Amino acid sequence: MDKLFITHYYYPGTDPWKNIMNLPEEEAFAMAANLAATHPDITSFGRFADFENYYPNRKKADEYVRDSFIRLGGKPKLQHPYSFTLMECEYLRKWFDSSEKIVFDLSDIPDEQVSFTLGDSCALIVHGEEPVVLTKEMLLDSIRNCGSVDAFLKQSLGKYAYVEVQLWDTI
Repeated sequence: MDKLFITHYYYPGTDPWKNIMNLPEEEAFAMAANLAATHPDITSFGRFADFENYYPNRKKADEYVRDSFIRLGGKPKLQHPYSFTLMECEYLRKWFDSSEKIVFDLSDIPDEQVSFTLGDSCALIVHGEEPVVLTKEMLLDSIRNCGSVDAFLKQSLGKYAYVEVQLWDTI
């Protein structure tokens, strides 16, 4: 099987291990307002300019994915995961307007601390769709059945740009 890795893109000068969703709500809104004001022309910060809509959708998506993952046998340590993508994603690299990234070999991530959705879980929730949640074993089986990562991505993603990876612990 192809070597698999996960990638987290982030904007230069930000801490990729800080998740705004882990802050108390009032602090999260204050932080979002600050981020939106200091980065008005960066696409990835647009969600903070519309935080009153983003926040409840992100919260709902994280809860849905976490609960689904637990039902599938996952043991998440966090309430809100760190978001990665399976392999590389040019769309997200451009969205963050940066080549800054963290990359991990998927084989180094404990099975019970990583889940996957076909497409962006929050965007799916916003559009009234329930994300398809996969465990690492389910993902690997699907890739094997397709013959390669590329074949799996072509077959599985359709209109979505990437497989979202939820990391439920700090590495």
